[in-house]
Formats: sequence, structure tokens, C-alpha cells
Amino acid sequence: MGDFSDNPANGSLSAQAKLAAAQGYQKAAEAKLALYQGPRYHVFGNHDTDQASKSQVQASLSNTGIPAGQTYYSFDSGSVHFVVLDASFKSDGTPYAASNYTWDDANVPPAEIAWLKADLARTSFPTIVLTHQLLNPQQQIEQNFDVLHIVRNADEVRSILEASGKVVTVFSGHYHDGGFQTVNGISYVVLQANAAYGNDVSYHNQYALVDVYVDGKNVKVVVDGHGMQKSYVIRTGVR
Repeated sequence: MGDFSDNPANGSLSAQAKLAAAQGYQKAAEAKLALYQGPRYHVFGNHDTDQASKSQVQASLSNTGIPAGQTYYSFDSGSVHFVVLDASFKSDGTPYAASNYTWDDANVPPAEIAWLKADLARTSFPTIVLTHQLLNPQQQIEQNFDVLHIVRNADEVRSILEASGKVVTVFSGHYHDGGFQTVNGISYVVLQANAAYGNDVSYHNQYALVDVYVDGKNVKVVVDGHGMQKSYVIRTGVR
């Protein structure tokens, strides 16, 4: 779900040393993920480019069956379609890179918008969308929520998802406290971060196992949360 790397604790290091440290964290995490023998996929997060360019990050990652370097893409698993979005672009369309972005300027650029429309038009399967930065207007349900966590053109993206009649759930990260919201028939699950809570690995290790059940036009998404991550059962239908 993104942020697969981090900054070194020592902020006085040279830029080259910071890059080496961040790449070391990413490679170590990827090596652990690679122990899973099934297909695996990554979502691009803003912290992934704190010290590196997108191409440098992508060189160390593997997305099963996806061309190297692709940061937004889609794939099918069983009778479910998955869309992975990349909102790590500045307002002018420039991709995030080290020292060249701010976390609160996240955007889905026009080329990706066009791709998303075409991709949703091609599939006949119920669809789950994955994105690092939020697409849902969480300020409507959380009084102190900072709207800067939301993709700047989220309204446009949501309208595309809603118009398709195929999207059942959107998963995102980015906002450490997580959340859940349903907007116009689509459920938005914001997963809690493995950061800033504590070091008890038996409790502060947030993750979720997700099962998707499809019965005709009826879809059930079961989110089994661990650590501080909440669990949800989402029942919905598609057109």
C-alpha cells in the first residue's frame, strides 16, 4: 500500500548516504515480501521517493506480470479486477522525486485519468481499487481530519469510479490513523500505519487479510484486521 521505504534517522548524512540507506530499507522489505510464493504487487507511496526517483525505486520492486517501471496498472485475480493507482504526482504533472515534492500535493494526472476510464470500461468484473493517498472525503466523518491527506483531484477520480458501476471497495493508506467511509455505494478502507504507535510487535503490527466473495452481482469483502487495524464486512452489488 505504499511507503515501502523510510528516511534514515541521521538527518546529517550526505544525500548519497541517505539514498543508500533508503534503498537498503526498501531492498530488505522487498526480500521479506518475496518469501511469499504467490503473486505480489506494490502501490506507490510518497515516502518511497523521499530520497530517490521513481525509476530508482521501481528498479528494486517486482509486480507479478506487470511491465517493469509501471507505477499504475491493473490485473485480474479470479473473477475480481484490481486497479492500482499512483497519485504521487505534483499538480503540474511532474512525478515525485527526492527533494522535489510535498506530501500534500498528490494528484492523479490526466494520462492516468484517461487510462483509468478505459481500464474500467474494458472489465466486466467487480473491481477493487488500491491507492496510497486517500480518495474519500474523510473530513465528513472525522472532525479533526486534515484534508491535505486527500488526492487533490479526488472528486474527479471518485466520479469515474462511481460512473463505472463496477467499483466496490477502495483501499488506501497514507493517513496513519486509518478509517472507513462509504460514499455513493463505494466503501473506502483506509488502513492504519505501522508507524508512530509503539514497538510491541504483538500489537502494533498492523495488517489486514482480505477475502473477496463474488456471487453474480453480489460481492462481499471481508477485511480481517490485526494489531490496531479494525475489521470490516462489506456487502454490496455491482451493475
